[in-house]
Amino acid sequence: MESILDDNWINNFEQTDKLYQDYYKDNLYYINLRFIYVNLNNEIDKIKQESFVLTTANYISREEILKMLKNNLIDNGKHYSLFSILKYNFTLNTDEVPYFLNNGNNERKEYEERKEYEEKYLTIIKNIDAISFDKSITMFQDLNDLIMVFREKLEIKKTDHHNMTKKININNNYRKTIKKRYKD
Repeated sequence: MESILDDNWINNFEQTDKLYQDYYKDNLYYINLRFIYVNLNNEIDKIKQESFVLTTANYISREEILKMLKNNLIDNGKHYSLFSILKYNFTLNTDEVPYFLNNGNNERKEYEERKEYEEKYLTIIKNIDAISFDKSITMFQDLNDLIMVFREKLEIKKTDHHNMTKKININNNYRKTIKKRYKD
C-alpha cells in the first residue's frame, strides 16, 4: 500500500511566506550617507546625499569613516570641520509594523508614548570609530542613514612673507674698550 503525501500545504506556505519577505529583518548591505554643511551664520548651506555600499554587512570601519570625512571637509572651496555624526538605524520589529503604519490612529499614539520609538533610532556618535548597524526590516532598509554635519571654518587671512617687515632688535649691550696706560 502506497501512501501519497499531500505537499500542497508546503507550496502554499512558501507562496504565502514570499508575500511577507519584506517584513523580515535582514542584514544591511548599503546605507544612505547625508552630508549637511552649515555656514558661519548657522544656516544650512548644502545637503549632499549618496548611497554607500558596506564592505561588511551591518558595519562601517573607522578607515572608511575617515575617508568619508577627508573627501567631504572641503566643498566649493570652503573649508569645514566635523560638528557631529548621527546614526539613524531603523530597527522596528515585525510585530510593531501595524502600530507604526496606522497614522493618526489612537493605537499609534499609545505606542509612541509607551515605546518612544523616535528616540531609539537616532544615535549620536561621539567618537570616530567603527559603526555597526542592527538588522532592519527589508521594506525599511532605505531609511538607515549615517549623517555627518559640518560647520564652516572661519578663514584666517594668510600673510605674504615678502611684504612682512622684519623685526629689528636693538641691543644696547656693547663693549667699551678701555685703554690701559703703563706707568714709567
